[in-house]
Amino acid sequence: MGNTVTVAEKKHFLRWFLGNYQLQSREAEMLLRYMMTRENLLRRVHFVENFRQLPRVIVVSTTCVQVAPFRYYRRNKPVSTDVEQAFLDLYQHPDDDVYVGLFFKDRTTSTAYASVLEETVTAELEPAVRELITMQAEWVIDQAVRSYQREMLMEEVNRALDLGDRQAFYEASRKLIDFDALSLPVG
Repeated sequence: MGNTVTVAEKKHFLRWFLGNYQLQSREAEMLLRYMMTRENLLRRVHFVENFRQLPRVIVVSTTCVQVAPFRYYRRNKPVSTDVEQAFLDLYQHPDDDVYVGLFFKDRTTSTAYASVLEETVTAELEPAVRELITMQAEWVIDQAVRSYQREMLMEEVNRALDLGDRQAFYEASRKLIDFDALSLPVG
């Protein structure tokens, strides 16, 4: 998630939303009120506009729009219109994030809604992409360590030159040459 919205901000928004809009589903309103009173759950609630590929999504609509009243999406399960099923899932899995999409007349211009919207980032990357990112990170770290080690050897050579210590210069130069020889690509 990009920006973080506090529990208090989410609670304030839900209070405002439920005070200003009538939901198509009375049960969905009860679910939002339940969410509003459970701080542990509200910590895991994220209001989003783009909820594709997210693991657990609740979509709720008001009476002022022509969108399905309630939808509950759970990864690898059929879409449900049963609010009770969503409630039970929230109750049974309180530590899982839940993403909420709201559809109401002024959603694109509502500053209250914009203040709680969070940017979605697909947390679960494909294993191959995750492995590639890991390999790249390891390579960057390795290059940084090698660069630092080479810099230290160069300082050793320069220190020997500054002191006019021929023996120390030869030893430091040999270490640097050996280090560089190990760094050459094989091929």
